[in-house]
Amino acid sequence: MSLLPYEYTYLSACLILFVFWFLIFVSRKDLRREMLWASLLGLPFGLIDYFLVPEYWHPESLFGLMKQYGVGIESFLFFSLMAGVVSVIYEFLADRKTKRIKGRRELHLLPLLLGAICFFGLTLFFPAKAIYNFMAAGLVGVLAVIWLRRDLLKQAVASALIFVLFYFVVLFLTFQIFAGVVTNFYNLENMWGILILGIPLEELAVAFFAGAFWSVLYEYVRSYREERLR
Repeated sequence: MSLLPYEYTYLSACLILFVFWFLIFVSRKDLRREMLWASLLGLPFGLIDYFLVPEYWHPESLFGLMKQYGVGIESFLFFSLMAGVVSVIYEFLADRKTKRIKGRRELHLLPLLLGAICFFGLTLFFPAKAIYNFMAAGLVGVLAVIWLRRDLLKQAVASALIFVLFYFVVLFLTFQIFAGVVTNFYNLENMWGILILGIPLEELAVAFFAGAFWSVLYEYVRSYREERLR
């Protein structure tokens, strides 16, 4: 039995994410600009929930917005906070910082554009498989970045693995508070059906591919590289 009403599930996950986001933001002044940049860029991606409801999941939310519109306040909060955390989680844990590459000042948006084209193109033909389309978009995006900036490969892989573990903790804590949320929110018959300690494998796969892409997007777009703190 859930300890709290299910309508607070999504919001609770956002609050747990915010705790980690805030701790990183406060403790690493040098990463604040990247975090804010990534969080602001990630905010509109909350609209992805519109493509996931109800085929992938049908969560309850504040004011019933998810049921009525397919997106809610939590959608935008979650994607924004998640983007902010994954963008710096490698630098934070590995004591790294970012530094602008001399002579490179132009913006590079091609990987982001390719990822968007991949997602919407696949969703046009496979609307009921949006979660897998999202994974494919993350994969296409990060491959494009690595092809153009081979030096970001290590950061992308390390960040993806770290973020999967982090995201697992966030979901595990949330699902402990809201018992039975998986069977109530997710359409398991439309999914792989593999649960890891109660967490759908799709969630972890998305964390890996989207995390790999988002973790190096700032460095690529803004022409930065990471180096060890002195």
